Amino acid sequence: MNESAYYPAGACYDKNAVYNQLDVPEEEFEVTCSQSLSKTTTVVTNNYVPGDEGVDWETDDEGHPYASHWQDAPDTSDTNWAEEYHDNDHYTPIQLIELFKQCLEENLKNGLVFKTPRVTQRLIEECSDWIEDETEYVEG
Repeated sequence: MNESAYYPAGACYDKNAVYNQLDVPEEEFEVTCSQSLSKTTTVVTNNYVPGDEGVDWETDDEGHPYASHWQDAPDTSDTNWAEEYHDNDHYTPIQLIELFKQCLEENLKNGLVFKTPRVTQRLIEECSDWIEDETEYVEG
């Protein structure tokens, strides 16, 4: 390189200077995208044991009796929340991804695309290879 009036003396030989940097070639790397998701939703079920309930009669400070109603929470310790969740037509993210992929594939067969055929094909590819690491169903 020749000396230039644009750069300080000797700068044209500095391999760390931005203008002397070569583009780094692209290379493939394996990357794992791991995300934790949660969703709280309503599930309707009769798969529980109703809590006990009753009335306690108490006396106030002036000696007058009054009723105090109480009820224990339902016992859901034997409720299979995964089964109840699916029975209520709810889907996990992995199931939604698979349904989305199926819709894209069906639409592509019928000539319907999202933005462009290439984008649609890329979305179909992106729906592949997801692994469900952990699923947990918790009441409340």
